Amino acid sequence: MSRFCAEQQVSEILAAGEHWRDAALLGERSLFSENNVWDTATIEILDDAFKQPTSETDGRFVDKLRGALSSCPASVKMLAAEMMWLLLLSPSNISIDRKRETIKTIWDWSGSKFPEQSRWLSDAALLGIGSGGPGFSNHRPRELTFCLAFLLAFRKLSRDERTKLLSRSWTFAEWLQQVPDAQARQFRHMLLYLLFPDDFERVFSAGDRKTIAEHFAKLSRAQANGMSAVELDKVLRKTRDDLEQKYQTNKLDFYRAPLKELWQSDLTELEAALTADHVKKAIVEIDQEGIPKDAASSTYDLVQGDKRYPPKLVLSLAFKHAAGKELSRSDFTGGEDTWAFRVLRQLGFSIVPKKFINDLVDRFLAQANGGQDLRTSDYPKEYRGLQVRVGFGQGVFSRVPWIAFLGQGQKVSGGIYPVLLYYREARVLILAYGVSETNTPAIEWNGLDQPRTVAAYLQQEHSRDPERYGDSFVDVAFEVPDGLDLDQLAIRLDRMISSYQSQLEASEVVSPTPEEVAPSIVGLDDAVTDLFVSKDRFELLLAQLRKKKNIILQGPPGVGKTFFAQRLAQVFAGSDDPTRIRVVQFHASYAYEDFVQGYRPDGKGGFERRDGIFMRACQLAKDDPGQPYVLIIDEINRANLSKVFGELLMLVESDKRDKKFALELAYSTEDDERFYIPDNLHIIGLMNTADRSLALVDYALRRRFKFFDITPGFETPEFQSYLLGRGVPEPVIAHLRVNLGQLNKAIAQDRDLGSGFLIGHSYFCDLPAEEDAEDAYNEIVEHEIIPLLREYWYEGSQAEDWRQKLLKR
Repeated sequence: MSRFCAEQQVSEILAAGEHWRDAALLGERSLFSENNVWDTATIEILDDAFKQPTSETDGRFVDKLRGALSSCPASVKMLAAEMMWLLLLSPSNISIDRKRETIKTIWDWSGSKFPEQSRWLSDAALLGIGSGGPGFSNHRPRELTFCLAFLLAFRKLSRDERTKLLSRSWTFAEWLQQVPDAQARQFRHMLLYLLFPDDFERVFSAGDRKTIAEHFAKLSRAQANGMSAVELDKVLRKTRDDLEQKYQTNKLDFYRAPLKELWQSDLTELEAALTADHVKKAIVEIDQEGIPKDAASSTYDLVQGDKRYPPKLVLSLAFKHAAGKELSRSDFTGGEDTWAFRVLRQLGFSIVPKKFINDLVDRFLAQANGGQDLRTSDYPKEYRGLQVRVGFGQGVFSRVPWIAFLGQGQKVSGGIYPVLLYYREARVLILAYGVSETNTPAIEWNGLDQPRTVAAYLQQEHSRDPERYGDSFVDVAFEVPDGLDLDQLAIRLDRMISSYQSQLEASEVVSPTPEEVAPSIVGLDDAVTDLFVSKDRFELLLAQLRKKKNIILQGPPGVGKTFFAQRLAQVFAGSDDPTRIRVVQFHASYAYEDFVQGYRPDGKGGFERRDGIFMRACQLAKDDPGQPYVLIIDEINRANLSKVFGELLMLVESDKRDKKFALELAYSTEDDERFYIPDNLHIIGLMNTADRSLALVDYALRRRFKFFDITPGFETPEFQSYLLGRGVPEPVIAHLRVNLGQLNKAIAQDRDLGSGFLIGHSYFCDLPAEEDAEDAYNEIVEHEIIPLLREYWYEGSQAEDWRQKLLKR
């Protein structure tokens, strides 16, 4: 619906246009008096009297018009005033008072009383519907000349022809195209919108019309320039139809979000100038000035530390710091898949739904209190860059369901993590500093003020022992349901997550102390154990990593890409020393400032420059040139790689690892040395080929890496031997190998899936021995494999068929 205008109601302006059409264009009557001033004779006199000045800038247009009409009858002067009303009806960049003053000035020449109370001279009627820009005002004599030519051509038609023409929008547009100078005049676009607001856009600038067509219809500038005005109108009409279908609404305005930000070059230029530092300055400004009432967000928050901010306000102020002027919040929209959120996330900032934690916990508690449903596949997978894991038990419903928030390198079975523990029998929900009870974590929580264990809390407050997880530390506890304050819980969890992320980041740079176990030497034979790959294949990867320096291991979920990469790195480095083998995980909001270098809060209200993991890894390699170093990048294609690597894209190449190719970094100062990537740093990237949400890897980066497929190992003798060595019964192994092998063949042959979506063997690498193996196998199939197949095959029947085949009865 092209009549929609997000700025204001246009009904009164369009009503004025209809009144002009019926009273003046068809009826030849005056808009403001009882006279017939729109008749052919009066128009001809005005046309004959008005001669376009040779110099449009020599004197005011109104003064020259007065001289031209000085000897004309009063009716001609009234017509000139009403024609000026028509020309000024659409432009919104001319003030209402200025419009009314110009119309009154010309009307007063007639000697008649100016109709100040006319409905068609009200503020609502003269508000305007789109900018004409300075060009419209500068060329007003030409616009008036074109308007007169249009009227005279229209008057030559019979009354039936006029009526018929005004009932057919595209026929009228084709006819109007024949009027001299129609191709170049903005009034031509205004006229079509006033007469046919459902078919023509309120886009009056020729440049804007072409840019919109170029962006949305994918036209070249040459193609747009070669089109007639009518052809361009049709492109814009089809563009609107397509966009209304895409956004499922007819309330779209090319000059307002979400469309404006997609085509206007000023936003594109501003985006290019914006950095994370500008966003942080905006956050500091909000901390100092507060949040205006009209800027509060109702749906999403940008989370920085333990505070939350309206994302649109942050972005608006950030542009002020980047370009010297604040970007109006009405010029863009917020929400998932919008330009604004994409920009903020690419700069490394986390944006989450306001009620994410509230909704997550509500749903979790309802399922936990039900005590039967073990499914977790539909829960959110990520929050603030952390992996979200939910557990209700395996096979038997757990007495302590949980939600864990896992950082890079941390696991529920071996790590530390923020966790919500629900002690169902006691009806207590505890937010805890989680500590794995399966394997001893490599790091410990630090900075806890007089921590109290879950075991101590339950003993002291509820006179009971914890069923599990007693060694974790309590942050806050709530009685369910009466004492549960979800808003307070969300605040405390955000605070804990910020502390957790800072601790994990700091732990990346901690060097091992002499008291720690010395790194062990990893040999080739030991490394290939449990990898289900031939020794020759493994040696090939080692050779390519040495030669190319950058490789990517790609494959479907569950083939053990991370485990494989760590073994490969250990053999290549000749050691499992964590200072020489570092791991980082990319995600959608990962940025250059995280990976290479950027500014971060210094804890004192300001910011300081800090090196990212890549800079730190490069420095370690430079300080130890005789030893190979390896950086493993998990989920490498989840981030915008060109932005994450920035100017280092060239230096990644194997033949550019030298000082002579050194560059200045984005945040370098005059005192900094130029940067290069050392020859002894190697990169292993990992890609999940089954993730439909991942963007294609940038070609410029793709040619700098060598790609290798990691495939499922169900049918390999090494996999069978591995399970037998764990004590898994042979019938379970045989059932697993045959049926998962058949499933993978079906997936590989599916034209909508293919080999990139195969099921990996690592789902089953932890099967227990003897009698528990079958139950554990069925649990994995039921709650991990089948939900994945339901995502693969949306209709559901295929997944259910495979469920019957895969389960071992």
